[in-house]
Amino acid sequence: MQRYSLTEYADASPATRDVYDDFMRTTGATKVPVWLKSLGHSAALTRAYWERARGTLFAGTVPLPLKEMIVFAVSGLHGARYCSACHAQSVLSLDKTLTFEDLQRFLQGSADFQLPASYRSVVRCADKVARHANAVTDADFEELMDEGFSREEIYEIIAVIDMASMFNIYTSTLRLDLDPEYRAIL
Repeated sequence: MQRYSLTEYADASPATRDVYDDFMRTTGATKVPVWLKSLGHSAALTRAYWERARGTLFAGTVPLPLKEMIVFAVSGLHGARYCSACHAQSVLSLDKTLTFEDLQRFLQGSADFQLPASYRSVVRCADKVARHANAVTDADFEELMDEGFSREEIYEIIAVIDMASMFNIYTSTLRLDLDPEYRAIL
């Protein structure tokens, strides 16, 4: 059963088209992705989801490659196929030295995959927050601070984890089909 419908650019309301245009302008994309078109029937929802993504991923001081790695890791933990593929593609486009196999090995805890220690700490924390936020300890915060993250950056990291979980629920519940450029990654 198809659980969603897509609102193409030509069929979107002017308010929805404004969001589509902002998405493409901000991300450099040449077309609107499935996740955004699945919201296109409602200009309010389209704007809300895009504003959340834009404000969380494209603002702040935590580097975008780390944010994308967090979303990829949380999505992998949740088994969120759409978000895993989308953010794997983003990580790989931001770091041309990595392969999808590298990302898979990293998620499996492979010691031969080299990332900065700070990234490993953040992904460990993301895993813990995504599994059970109430289990996060002061020591987890201190580990991130020892890696050089400020409190404000830790809040930003938590916001990325939260946003990833929200999108994982949305895309997985609807069983969104992958955009063509994401299919190749899996």
